[in-house]
Amino acid sequence: MHGGYMGKLAFVDLTTGRVRVEPLADSLARDYLGGYGLGARVLYENLPAHADPLGPENILGLTAGPLTGTKAPAGSRYMVCCKSPLTGGWGDANAGGFFGSELKAAGFDALFISGIAAAPRMLWIADGRVEIRDAGHLWGQDSLDAEAAIRAEIGDAKVRVAGIGPASERLALISGIVNDGGRIAARSGVGAVMGSKRLKAVAVRGGAPVPVADAHGLKRLAKTFAQQIRTLPGMAQALMTQGTCGFTAGLVAGGATPIKNWQLAGEQAFAAVKQVADPDAILRLQRRKYACAGCPIACGGICEVASGPYPVGEVHKPEYETIGAFGPLCLCEDLDTIIKLNDMCNRSGLDTISAGHALAFAMECFEKGVLTEADTDGIRITWGSGPAMVALLAKMIRREGIGDLLADGVRAAAAAIGRGAEACAVHVGGQEPGLHSALLLPGRGTGFVCDPTPGRHTAAPMARIDGGPGAFGPYPELRIGTFERYAFTGKGPMSATASAYLQVANCAGACLMPAMFFGNYPLIELLNAVTGWGMDVPEALDTGARIQTLRQCFNTREGIRPEDVRLPERMAGRPPLSAGPLKGVAIDIDTLAREYRTAMGWDAETGAPTQEALGRLGLNELVQRWG
Repeated sequence: MHGGYMGKLAFVDLTTGRVRVEPLADSLARDYLGGYGLGARVLYENLPAHADPLGPENILGLTAGPLTGTKAPAGSRYMVCCKSPLTGGWGDANAGGFFGSELKAAGFDALFISGIAAAPRMLWIADGRVEIRDAGHLWGQDSLDAEAAIRAEIGDAKVRVAGIGPASERLALISGIVNDGGRIAARSGVGAVMGSKRLKAVAVRGGAPVPVADAHGLKRLAKTFAQQIRTLPGMAQALMTQGTCGFTAGLVAGGATPIKNWQLAGEQAFAAVKQVADPDAILRLQRRKYACAGCPIACGGICEVASGPYPVGEVHKPEYETIGAFGPLCLCEDLDTIIKLNDMCNRSGLDTISAGHALAFAMECFEKGVLTEADTDGIRITWGSGPAMVALLAKMIRREGIGDLLADGVRAAAAAIGRGAEACAVHVGGQEPGLHSALLLPGRGTGFVCDPTPGRHTAAPMARIDGGPGAFGPYPELRIGTFERYAFTGKGPMSATASAYLQVANCAGACLMPAMFFGNYPLIELLNAVTGWGMDVPEALDTGARIQTLRQCFNTREGIRPEDVRLPERMAGRPPLSAGPLKGVAIDIDTLAREYRTAMGWDAETGAPTQEALGRLGLNELVQRWG
C-alpha cells in the first residue's frame, strides 16, 4: 500500500450485525483518492438504483483522504456520502475537526454502513477493530451530551465521535452528523440517513501513524506553507484573525449575502448589518481559538454567552453561512439570537444553512398570509423576531406542528402547505443554497445547478473566475485569466478545470479555503510527498474529472436531469432587483451550465456523461455493468 493510506475498509451491516474488513486496492486509491471519490466508487457498485434513501439498502460512508491524519497543513477533512434523502440523488457532506484523523489512526481509510439496526446502536472502532454496541441509553441525547457520555464510558478523553442529535434521530431531512462538539457534516441530509439506521454515533480511537512516503519532504512543504501564510494578504489573514465571520460585512455590502429570503441585497436593505457582522463583537465572546487537526490557520473559535435572554455555554464560533442564514436572510438583528440558534443546531444536528432558509420561508409565508397563527400554534413568525425564530427552530427539532414540515426543508414544506407557498421556497434541486448570490458572481450559479449535490456554495469554485485574475493553485493550468463578469460564454473549460481540481482537494482531505483560494497551497506536491506516486497536474485533473463524472453518473442513474435542478427566479434576477449593488442584474445560468457540461464531457442538455468521456476516464465498464 502506498503512503497516505491505512489500507483497510470496514463494512458494517446493522441489520445482521455483520462486520467485514477488506483491503483497499492500490488502483482504487489512486483512481479515486479517498473521501467521496472512494465513496462514489463503492456506492455506485453496491447501492441499487432508486433505493429508498431512508431504507436499509442505502449506504452511509464515512471516508478520509490520503492527507487526513498526516502532517499536511489543513489536511484534516473527512467526508460523509450516501444517497441524499433531501435531493434524491448523490449526497455528501464535509467536516473538519479531529474525527477523520482519528479514523485513520484507528486503522481505517473508510467505513461503509448499510442496513437498519433493530434498536439504537453505536460503533466503537479502535486499533483495527470494529464493534457494534448498544446505544439505547444515548438515544434522545443531544449530540454534544452524547459525545461527552461516550468519552466518559470509554474512559478516554481523546476518543473522537461523529454522532447525531435529536433532529437526525427524528429523520429531519436537513440534518447532519456532528463531531468535535460542533463541527458538522451538514449538507445533503446525511444525518437523516444515519438516524434511519438507528446509528447514534461512531466513536474512534487509535494510535497507528499514517504512513508517509517522504516525511522530510512533507515537513519541508508544511513549514514553507505555514511561513508563507503569515504574510499572505487577503483571505489568509482574515481567516487567521477573525475566521469566516469576518467576511460577513463585506459580503453584505457587495450584495453576495441574500437578504429577506433572497428578495433584497446590499447594506441599504439590512441597516443592522454591523450588529451581527462585527467580528470584534464576536471575538469578544471568544474564549479560545480552535484549529482542526494539523491546521496552521486556526479559523475557528469557542465562544460563550454568559448573560442575556439566551445564555449558552461553550459553542463553536458561528461561521459566515450561519450568520448569513439566521441574520440577513431572516432580517434578525441580534447576535445573541444567532449564537443561540447556532448552538441549537449543533446540539440537534440541523444544518444551519437549511434551517435558516426554513425560517425565512416561514416568515415570508406568514407575511403573505399563506401561514397564520393557527398554523404556527400562535407563534407570530414576523421578520427578524428572535423569540419566534427560537421557538420555531425548537419545533423543527421536535418535529411538532409546523416544525414537522419545515424539518424536511423548504421544497417538502411548500408542497405540503400549498396555497402559493412554492413561490416562497428557495431551493436548488431540493437543497437550500449557500449564502452567496450568483447575481454577484454568476459562476456561483453554475456550481449551484451543475454539481451533483445542488445548491452547494463549496461546490462552485468557478465563481472565482468572475472575481478577476488570479490562480486556484501554484500551477500554470490553474491560472485564472481575465473574464468579463457578466459574459455567459467562454467560461466552460476553466470552470471544468476548477471543478476537477476541487474534487482532488476535497478527496485528498484538504480544507477548501487554502486549497482553492490562497493560490499557494502545494496540493500536488503534498499528495506526492505523502503517497510517493509522482502524480502530475494533468493526472490529478483527470482524477478529479473522474470523481466528478462518477458522481454525475449516480444522478443520471437516479433519473435526475438539468430541468430538475434550476435556480429559483429570484436568484437569477427575474425580475431584477430594484435597489442595491445588484440593481438591474439578471444572469443566464442556462448558457453557463451548458458550456460547463460540454467541457466536462457531459451532454449539454441532459447532463449524462458521454461515452467518449466515460472511456477517457476509465468509467465505461463500471457504468455499463452497474447502470
